[in-house]
Amino acid sequence: MNGERAGRDLVVVLGQSNAAGSNTDFDPEGADAFDPRVEVFAATGPDGGRIVPAREPFWPLLGHPPGGVGPGGPFAALLLPTLPADRRVLVVPAAVGGTGFHAHTSYPGVWKVGLERADTPNLFARAVAHVRAALAAAGPDSRVRVVLWHQGETDGGHGRSEAEYAADLDELVAAFRAQVPTAQDVPFLLGGMAPERIAAYPNHAGVAAAHAATPGRVPGTAFAPSPAGHVNDGTTHLTAAAQRLLAANLFAAFTAVELTAAGPGPAARH
Repeated sequence: MNGERAGRDLVVVLGQSNAAGSNTDFDPEGADAFDPRVEVFAATGPDGGRIVPAREPFWPLLGHPPGGVGPGGPFAALLLPTLPADRRVLVVPAAVGGTGFHAHTSYPGVWKVGLERADTPNLFARAVAHVRAALAAAGPDSRVRVVLWHQGETDGGHGRSEAEYAADLDELVAAFRAQVPTAQDVPFLLGGMAPERIAAYPNHAGVAAAHAATPGRVPGTAFAPSPAGHVNDGTTHLTAAAQRLLAANLFAAFTAVELTAAGPGPAARH
């Protein structure tokens, strides 16, 4: 490559608070430290709109202060050793706490594709623009490698049915693949809500079922459960240790999706 480094593989993180991270037990100098080849492209914060070395916690999509470790960083650390030595991993955080497809709680924003409301940002549109900007900054030979989705508590709190939630989720996956360059067949991985949350709130059953059934509805997707016994508030938010475990589950699901997509013979992706 005439002395130039190869491109970047983007790890895009979408969803609400557990996608952004909401914990205090992270250790940016120890368990959550990164190889220099892992970078981040935040939309907000002091380094918003720039590629910088990754350091936890990452700033979320709309600019409120970061709340802890999400799954993106630990996933990137697992992905890095599988890449050629001249490639890098770029984490693209694009999550907002307390947000759903049609409603929100903690912060304003909705994920429904095309839904426009006064004073309520459309987070899907914002995320697509952010990922496009990340690709432009990442340079030649860069691509979206995977999308991690962790969201559902807000929609579960509104008692949405499996069919209602699945329709919105499937639309989002299709629209993201259609609207983001290099993402036409990108693996889309669903992280399950904390088991404690599902047990405590029976009205979340429809959303939880939709998550788990996504691989049967949408090609190139996979579901990975969140670990039990690792919430920092009794029901909902995963500790940093749990995010590392979830990332391992997501990475195993990612590997299976890529093997399936590659089919017989050499792998389609590196």
